[in-house]
Amino acid sequence: MARLDRYHQAVENIRATGRSPGETVTVTRDPDGELDVWIRPGTLRRLTGDQIAAEIRAALLAAVADHRRQFIGVRTRHFGSPLFVTPFTPPEPLSTRPRE
Repeated sequence: MARLDRYHQAVENIRATGRSPGETVTVTRDPDGELDVWIRPGTLRRLTGDQIAAEIRAALLAAVADHRRQFIGVRTRHFGSPLFVTPFTPPEPLSTRPRE
């Protein structure tokens, strides 16, 4: 297998995971592109719709950041540097405090 083929295979095999700040939602992106969203039991009763949406968004953005971090690692291993790829820093999450 040629070096470039190994690089493409490594990129295709990235599995990225992100967790929300409240640790109520985990999002995983599998190598085949499938997204798995896990919501902690009881979360739907404890949080408002907006809070749940914010937790899902934060977990998804954390998964994007994890994918980018791994992608940079693959590029660095194969080419010696990330070659113009920069880390992704998610924006500050919205408040996800439970309802009172």
